[in-house]
Amino acid sequence: MRRYEPFVAFALILFLAMASTASAEYWFQSGARAVGNSDQNNGASVQIQTITPQNLVSGAMAFWVGETLSNGAFLQVGYTISNETGNITTSCTASGCSGSTFIRAGDAEWFYEYFTPGNNDTFYGSTGPDGSAGANGTVNTYAFYSLGNTWYFTFNNKTIGSADLGTSDSGPYTPIALGEVANTSNASTYMHQVIFANLSSYKYDMFLPVQSGYGTVNYGVGSKTNLRNPYGVQEVGTRTNYFAVGSGLPTSNNDTRLWNLGYRLTVNSQYANISSRNTYVAYSPQAIYAPLFVNFTPTSRAAFTSWTGSGLGFYSGVQNTVNLLMTANITETANWQIQYLINVLSPYGRVTGSGWYGNGTYVTFSVTNTSFFRNGQEFRFMRWSTGATGTANQSLVTGPANITAIWQFRSELLATNAYGQRVNVSKFLANNQQVNDTPFLDTDKPTLISGAYYKGVWIAANTNITQNSPESVPVPLPIYNVTIKTTGVFGFPVNASVNVTFKNGTTASFYSGPNGIVSIPNVPYGYANASMSYLYLHESAVENNGVAVESIFISPLNAVELLILIAIFLYVADVSIKREFAHLRQKKQQGSQPPKRIWSP
Repeated sequence: MRRYEPFVAFALILFLAMASTASAEYWFQSGARAVGNSDQNNGASVQIQTITPQNLVSGAMAFWVGETLSNGAFLQVGYTISNETGNITTSCTASGCSGSTFIRAGDAEWFYEYFTPGNNDTFYGSTGPDGSAGANGTVNTYAFYSLGNTWYFTFNNKTIGSADLGTSDSGPYTPIALGEVANTSNASTYMHQVIFANLSSYKYDMFLPVQSGYGTVNYGVGSKTNLRNPYGVQEVGTRTNYFAVGSGLPTSNNDTRLWNLGYRLTVNSQYANISSRNTYVAYSPQAIYAPLFVNFTPTSRAAFTSWTGSGLGFYSGVQNTVNLLMTANITETANWQIQYLINVLSPYGRVTGSGWYGNGTYVTFSVTNTSFFRNGQEFRFMRWSTGATGTANQSLVTGPANITAIWQFRSELLATNAYGQRVNVSKFLANNQQVNDTPFLDTDKPTLISGAYYKGVWIAANTNITQNSPESVPVPLPIYNVTIKTTGVFGFPVNASVNVTFKNGTTASFYSGPNGIVSIPNVPYGYANASMSYLYLHESAVENNGVAVESIFISPLNAVELLILIAIFLYVADVSIKREFAHLRQKKQQGSQPPKRIWSP
C-alpha cells in the first residue's frame, strides 16, 4: 500500500510478506476526506462496518482512518483482510518487530500503523488477533488522539497501542477515511460495500463530526495508475456523514462534496417524548419546543419550567419555544416540575386554595366562616382533614390531595335503659372526652360514645354514631329494673324485710309486702346485693343484668304449710324406722344358721 496524495496512505508490510504475486503494483483507494474546520486537530475517529469475507485473490484489503501530522509524520488505524492463511508479525517499533499471530484468509483484524517524520518507507505498528475486528456486519469505532506528543490508538475506546510522533497536532491537515485494495496486480477484485460513519476530528477535548466531507477515488503513493480505479464512494440514505466504499459505487465522486455537515442538536427531556439527537446544516435555524404540561393522571402532571443549554449559541431560559442558530453542537435539556392537584373542599362556608402545586411546595388554604345557623341547626368549623386547626393553614405537597374542612353540629344524646326508656345521665364520654347531652359532633367520621355516668356509676356503651343530620341519637345503656321475690315453700308470698346495696355503694331498705315483691327501676347494670329476713330466717342473693332473684322462707304462720311439713316429717320418720327393724331381723336370721361343710376332692 502507498501514500495517497496529499495524504499518507496505508502501507501494511505485514501482509506484503504473505503476498505471492510478484507483479503486485496497484494500491486502489476510495473514501472521504475532511475539509473545513477539521484541521489543527489532535486526533480523528470513524465508525467502520466489518464486511467479511471479501473476494480476495491477491493482495489485501484495509479500511481505516488516518492523518498526516504537522511535522510530516503519518498514522492510521482500522482493520485488514488478508487473502492468505498463516502467521504474521504482530508488533513493530523502531527497536524491531516482536510477536506473531495466526490469521485466516478472509477474517478481519484490527491494525494500527505510523510513519515517523521524514520517513516514508519504514513504518511501525501492530495487528490484532485473528477475527479481532468482529463478525460480519458489526460496526466498530477506530480512533487516535494525542496527549502531548504521544499518540494513542484505540479500538472501541480501548487502547491498542501508542507512539511518540514528536508533535501533538495535525497542523493544516485533516482526517481521511478510506477503503483500500492493496498490493494487487489487477483491478478485477470485487470489494463488497463497507459503511463508514461519523468521521470526526478530536478538538476541544472531544470528537467533533467534520463539517464537510469530499469524495476521494485515487491511488496510493507509488502505485501504478494505468488501470482505472474501479472502487467508488457514495453517501447512504439521508444520514449525513454516512457513506459507503466499494465496487459498483460512483467513481465520479472524486473531489465532490459528499456532505456539508452542520452541527448536532441534542434535546434531552424526561417527559413529552421530545428527546432527539439530530445533525443540521451549519448556521441553519432550528426550533426546539416543549409543551407547557404533560398529564399523567387527572390529578398529576409534569409542568415545563425551563431549558438548560450548553454549546456555542445555546439557550437557557423559561420560554418553551426557542429558535437556535446552529453554529456549534448544542445540547438542550428540558426541565420539569412534578405537580399535583389539590382540592380544598367544604360542605359549608367558602374555601380558598384549590389548584396545581409543585411537589415539595406548600399549599395555603382557608375557610371564610367559622360558625353559622341553618334550618335551626348550629354548625361550627372544627378542623381540616390534614389535622390542622384554624381557618387558614399550610400543608406540604407530596401528592394529589383533597383537603376538607371538618364541621360539627350540635346533637342531642338520649340515654335509654335496656327497655328503650329514657333515663337522665349526668355526662357522656364521647371520643374520650366528657360531654353533656347536647354536644357538637364531627360530620366526617363516627363518634364513639364509650358510655355515661349514671347515679355515680360508669355505664359502658361502646356505641358508634355517624351523625350527618340534626336528629336526636339514642344511646342504649345497660340499665335494668331489679326484681326481688320472697315466698314460702309452696310459692305463697312472704312479707320479708329486704336490704339492698347497689353498684354505687348506696343502700336501701324495703318490705316485700303482701305480694312478696320488691321492684327497683333503672339500676346500673341491674346490680343489687340483697339481704332478706323473715322472722328468724335470713337469705341473701346477688342480682345482675336485670335477672330476677327469689328467696324462699318457711312460714309458721301458714297452717297449711305447717301441716304439710309435719306430715312429710312423720312419713319420712316411719319409713326410716321400718327399714331399720327389717335390717335387724335379717342379720339375726343369718347368725342362727349352722356353717356349711366345704368338701375337697
